[in-house]
Amino acid sequence: MTLSSNREAAGGSSIAAGVPDRLRSFGRAPRIVGLDIARGLAVLGMAAAHTVALPGEIRWSDPATWTELVSGRSSILFAVLAGVSIALMTGRSRIPTGADLATQRLRLVARGLVIFAIGLVLELLGTNIAVILTFYGAVYAVAIMFVGMRAHALVVWAAAIAIAGPALSAALIALSPSASGSGISFILEGTYSIVPWTALMLAGLALGRLDVTRKKIAVFALIAGAVLSAFGYTAGSVWGAGNSSSMSWASWSSSSSSFDDEFVVEAVPGDQIDLVGKVCEDYGDGYVSCYPEEQAFTGAYEESVVDEDGNGWSSYGESIAAADVPGTMLTAFFSSGPHTGGTMEILGSGGLAIAIIALLVLTGESLRYVLLPLAAVGSMPLTAYSAHVVAIWVVVGPGGWNQPALLYPFLAVGLLIACSAWAILAGRGPLERLTAGAAARLAPSAKRAPAA
Repeated sequence: MTLSSNREAAGGSSIAAGVPDRLRSFGRAPRIVGLDIARGLAVLGMAAAHTVALPGEIRWSDPATWTELVSGRSSILFAVLAGVSIALMTGRSRIPTGADLATQRLRLVARGLVIFAIGLVLELLGTNIAVILTFYGAVYAVAIMFVGMRAHALVVWAAAIAIAGPALSAALIALSPSASGSGISFILEGTYSIVPWTALMLAGLALGRLDVTRKKIAVFALIAGAVLSAFGYTAGSVWGAGNSSSMSWASWSSSSSSFDDEFVVEAVPGDQIDLVGKVCEDYGDGYVSCYPEEQAFTGAYEESVVDEDGNGWSSYGESIAAADVPGTMLTAFFSSGPHTGGTMEILGSGGLAIAIIALLVLTGESLRYVLLPLAAVGSMPLTAYSAHVVAIWVVVGPGGWNQPALLYPFLAVGLLIACSAWAILAGRGPLERLTAGAAARLAPSAKRAPAA
């Protein structure tokens, strides 16, 4: 990704290029400034979700709760933009075929592997952040199956996965009460999972193939996105109001990935803890979990996991009955809350992302200079996202969560200034150069794709 001029994008120039020339060419072709602004919003939104105490729900009558908008929606905007970027890198509205298709697939694999590796490094920092880049890299690998498809086929696939995927995933989990493993978390559940992310990526890929820069396409996408968003959030809200006692099949992962005012962890000396009536468990990780006896797991749960005779089949039927497979599938379909991965969240937040992208494409050129710093962040989203995780790690420390109240303002301003300076002085972000270089090495014969 680069913010340099057309000449620089075609052949590359040194950092010595004049600053005035870079400023004049900032955000112009081959860049799509509206997409850069959207990426910048996604990155700053995810940074806010990681550093701001969120209220847990949105009440439009209370502006103080509006910060909840960044929860889940920022990462979904990032996922849809991933699909748009993949379309731009593989020919925009031109469908690659033959040798070109094979080359583009190799390039996507190379980019995905590098992004995955960067995400893995960020996870090793231990910041209590659900790092998005490992999943982002996996999405690039999944995309190789779809980059040769036309827009209408991509829309069909996106709709099918969005509608059927969450319910089928929930059914598989319910029918396998004793199943566990990193693969299951990666594919079927968790803060991020491949099923909803594939649907969102395909929606963005279709948007890119249709060439969202065309005014008619952008207007259509704005209307369609708004309708999808309204439908998804309305249906999810109505279902939630009528089933207030039901828990989303993925809610455990959503709740475990964030801290808010309702869940505060406080270190207390051992001799000051009252353990009367408490059940404690040592998981061997240096922490002991204690909770009231009435909140302990029931005997039915223990029996479903470990029977007296050691045979899991004797309690399997009871476990399946207790799982309520049809109800679980309905809940997965109608869940619209952040990070639930439900169909209504995909439609609601995914539709909102499509509408935002279309709106910014339509208005981006007029906002080019006003939102120059935000576009700079969006021109190097991989670098900016990684920088914000590292910054949180430096301030809070490994495993820490006690963040300063003003961390986000300083973080956001720092990213805006640093990315603007880098874009003007050096052009493409350093990690963007790394991924592009890896792609070029794996498939050197490929034609240079438009900047994404």
